[in-house]
Amino acid sequence: MQARTILPERIPDRVPVLIAGGGPVGLTLAALLAEQGIASLTVEADDAYCAGSRAICMSRRSQEILGWVGADKPLVEKGLSWTGGRSYFRHEQVLHFEMPSDPLQRYAPMVNIQQFYVEQYAHRALQRHGDLAQVAWSSRVGDVQDCGDAAHVTIETAAGPRTVRADWVVACDGGRSTVRELLKLHFHGMQYEGRYVIVDIEQDTQRPVERLAWFDPPSNPGSTILMHRQPDNVWRIDYQIGDDEDAEEAVKPGNVLPRVQSHLDMIGETAPWKPLWISIYNAKCLTLDSYRHGRVLFAGDAGHLVPIFGVRGLNSGLDDAGNLAWKLAWVLRGAAPESLLDTYSQERVHATRQNIEYGAKSTEFMAPPDYGFRLLREATLRLARVDASVSELINPRQSSPITYAGSPLNQPDGAPFAGNAAAPGQPAPEALLEREGKPVHLTSLFGRGFVALVDGTVSGLIALQALQDKTRSAPSPFHVVILGQGGYADPHGQGRKHYGAQPGIVYLIRPDGYVMGRWAGAGAAASALHAVTPFYA
Repeated sequence: MQARTILPERIPDRVPVLIAGGGPVGLTLAALLAEQGIASLTVEADDAYCAGSRAICMSRRSQEILGWVGADKPLVEKGLSWTGGRSYFRHEQVLHFEMPSDPLQRYAPMVNIQQFYVEQYAHRALQRHGDLAQVAWSSRVGDVQDCGDAAHVTIETAAGPRTVRADWVVACDGGRSTVRELLKLHFHGMQYEGRYVIVDIEQDTQRPVERLAWFDPPSNPGSTILMHRQPDNVWRIDYQIGDDEDAEEAVKPGNVLPRVQSHLDMIGETAPWKPLWISIYNAKCLTLDSYRHGRVLFAGDAGHLVPIFGVRGLNSGLDDAGNLAWKLAWVLRGAAPESLLDTYSQERVHATRQNIEYGAKSTEFMAPPDYGFRLLREATLRLARVDASVSELINPRQSSPITYAGSPLNQPDGAPFAGNAAAPGQPAPEALLEREGKPVHLTSLFGRGFVALVDGTVSGLIALQALQDKTRSAPSPFHVVILGQGGYADPHGQGRKHYGAQPGIVYLIRPDGYVMGRWAGAGAAASALHAVTPFYA
């Protein structure tokens, strides 16, 4: 798969945002910024999209974020959706789990698709904006100098170095981030010793799409094996290697292919197959303490590394992009103070620490770091064979959106009577509504500006509607969603269920789909909105 290249002589001398790294996070961020009318230059060392499956499981939240730039439709059409999985101890099934899945949801809980497709679809999305979002392939960042009011970035190209003045730099250049090294910043956390060989093979199969795991399978005694189906008749197989095995030897085809064949024979997959890609991995729980350093911000693996178990890696990186894009756009337009970017770091570092906590628990089960953990895991697996209630301890706890507890953007709860409905700091739930006889998913209205979800009886509604009219053609429009007469119908009751049934309630939802506040009346919502940005004043 080839990606269109911007020639070195076309690299601009100045850009609002320079993105280091053209992987899925960097390309998605560029597309999100373009939707907000913000120009960017993405610098990527490779000459095209990545090779191999790499990150493969796209969460519902990630699909929603990609939907804000129009990259969701090809992903959903190409990808393989799934809702659950099975785990086996030797020959016996010890777990069958199902993730919450409502048929009225816009997206499946998970979609399996190779990372290079995600990159391709995000790149296509930003190309719709012409030169507003440019990508310099086969180029790399050579130096970054923070000059206070801007950053000077040296870009190494085939035609020689170029210097670009950027208002902001966003490092999306992966776990071996050049930008992080240039700034002499260091990760904190821990790295696990357990290693997994990752193999993509092409083989026709009729098995359902599930997450499959085997602990100590007869095909590879002492190992743990994971399998996911992918598009194009591809199996993704991850298997653990022993502590005494040499990494270089472990990835040689002569050692990999017999193990794969042994496992395929065991599970009855007899169709011809061929290897496509082989790599090796070990789990890391690492993060920077802050994702903002002057004019430089960090997103994705450049800022944090979390274990693959529970698929929190790429999904958390796309969540970084969704959180950062609107804040960066508003700061660049002068619609909000630079301190808004501090909330990006606060919220996403908090999210990373939560992801690391969950990921560490999964890693300690999937790749036990010592004898004690191995003993505990085997005892759990043995007991799960005879006691179904123990099976929940084996559940891998898939990625889910993090609540931004304690965020400075959260407003004091003005409607505590709403009970279990979405509260400030929580991701805004989906609701399938109806407008003029046509279905509308509430989450499809997120991504650019704030959304006010209001009951039709709320006081002060005229002022909110006037604000909507004022910003209708702006890059970050304000949208009022009225539940009830004259607005959106709620035929399935999801709006009332997820956002409280009391009349007169107002929800203010951020551009990234998080609840900022809720009140009994519109006046407090308008005041909170003005406090965040004068753009809506």
